[in-house]
Amino acid sequence: MMSSLLTKLKTSSRVYQDAENKKSSEAAAEENALGEEQDTITGGISGTLAISDLTLKTPTDTNKDFHYDVPCDGSYTMSSNVSFEVISAEVVKEGRSGHVNYTILIKPDKDALRTIPTVVKRRYSDFEHLHQQLRKRFPSIMANVLFPRKVLLGNFTSETIAKRSTAFEQYLTHLFSFFEIRFSSDFLYFFVLEDFSDAIRYFVQKDYGKAVLYFEKILPVLEKLYGDSHPHVLNCLCGLVVSYMKLEKYAVAEACSQVALKCMGAINDETMASLLMTSIRLCWTLGKDKQDLEKKVQDLKSKGVSVIRDLNEVLNETFQFKSN
Repeated sequence: MMSSLLTKLKTSSRVYQDAENKKSSEAAAEENALGEEQDTITGGISGTLAISDLTLKTPTDTNKDFHYDVPCDGSYTMSSNVSFEVISAEVVKEGRSGHVNYTILIKPDKDALRTIPTVVKRRYSDFEHLHQQLRKRFPSIMANVLFPRKVLLGNFTSETIAKRSTAFEQYLTHLFSFFEIRFSSDFLYFFVLEDFSDAIRYFVQKDYGKAVLYFEKILPVLEKLYGDSHPHVLNCLCGLVVSYMKLEKYAVAEACSQVALKCMGAINDETMASLLMTSIRLCWTLGKDKQDLEKKVQDLKSKGVSVIRDLNEVLNETFQFKSN
């Protein structure tokens, strides 16, 4: 009886071992197949692509009902005209003193369909600071630009606020018409204040949750002022891609990458190559088709691109350069 029991145990052990060996063989075959698939994308390209742990995750689409509005339309060119409208003014009391907050709507030309209205709030002192800085940097241009002066009394009357609102609209529209002023750091600072610097700072510090808040806040402003192919806009979009990947919100990251690729158009530089590879990994993770992206990578290879770096690495270099 004992020998019969031992025989059964040995038989069961062999069956279990055979099953485990079969599982191991199937797992190895699946891993090899995945490796071959990745090789078809990156074959002949050297460099590192340590994009989080995306390659370790099972490709699956868990976001069938997902919707995210990227704060950038990706259809706004630099050639479009922009005007400015003060849509409201609020008197803010601070003890015995106070000020007026002017809400400014940034308006593209009539032919550009916008789905995201963009406003900023500024007070008289912000306008005054901009005017003083521009007079120092562009004295010949600013000599003929009118600016509403301060008044000693009646700053908070409806009449004064209405006149200033109209004057500020004309003032900003006039400034925007000068190429040198439109692309100056002073004009940029007026519209984004410290928000751009904060976005970069949080990104470099790897505080991605805060970084996305600032990127999303300034992106519509930058897009309307400079067009969606401007480096500031592209860097913000790529910053959102990397940040949301780090936060493991891959569907949001992929949505941002689609808009970023659309904005880049036919640009063939290091950022484009890195963004393409990142987009491929995101599509694989989400179970989406990536053949068109793979073809674009092959096109880059045919044009001599041999090294594709991690998008996070490229952005960190760019942002650290800007902050210095």
